Parts: sequence; C-alpha cells; structure tokens
Amino acid sequence: MTEKVQAVLILEILGRPAEYIKKTLSEIVDKLKEEKDVSVINKKIAEPKPVEGQENLFTSFAEIELETFLEKLMAICFAYMPSHIEIVKPEELKISNAGLNSFLNELISRLHKYDELVKALMIERQTLAKAIKDGEVKTQKRKKKKN
Repeated sequence: MTEKVQAVLILEILGRPAEYIKKTLSEIVDKLKEEKDVSVINKKIAEPKPVEGQENLFTSFAEIELETFLEKLMAICFAYMPSHIEIVKPEELKISNAGLNSFLNELISRLHKYDELVKALMIERQTLAKAIKDGEVKTQKRKKKKN
C-alpha cells in the first residue's frame, strides 16, 4: 500500500420522509467508519431540506473527512458514490502502475455495466413505446389529487 491520504467526501441523498434520509445518511457514515483502513476524522450531516417543486421530497448531505490509503479511497468512491471528493493531504500523490491499472480496469468495468444497462433500458422503452403505439398496451390516465 502507498501512503495515507486525507480527503473530504460529500455524500448526498434524496428521498422521503425527512427523518428517513437523515437516518440513512447516519447509517452510511457509520458503515464507512467500520471500513478496514479508514479513519473518519470529522463528519457533518446537514438537516434535510424540502426539494423545491416536489411534494414531500427532501434532500440532505453528509460531509465526511477521513484518512485512508489511496487505493482504499478509490474503492470508497465506487462503493459510496460521493457527489464530491477533495484530497486534502498530501499535495502530491504517488501510485504504482499496478494500483493505477487496477483502478482504471474497475472504472472501465463499471462503465461497461452502466452502458449495458442503459442500452437494455432504451430497447425496453422502444419496445414498450411501439406496443403502446400499435395498441397492444393500453394506457391509463392518472387522476389528479384534489388539494
């Protein structure tokens, strides 16, 4: 392993109810604390706020400062999908060819999986749209709720 790095991650969540997303963020931070070779230095969980234009939908985020090895930080990025990451220390990083190769191959593998999923969903959408157009599937209009 290489030297340790100190980083700040932002994890965002969207959902309902507000209490649930706050609890979920707290559980995610607790899970991160239990990761091998990870030391959580500081954490802040923001109070959930309503999403503008959406009924009963909330958003919140956690700011987590941690220390770990660079390779572990890369794995954390894949596992927890932070919306932002900033490496605070050290100013310059050193990574082996093997470490970089491993990271890049994992990145490529995930990108291929996402690409495959998107293509499958597009085909399903096209098939469903054609079936609706051909009258094979009937659609129902949703009734609007009275306020």
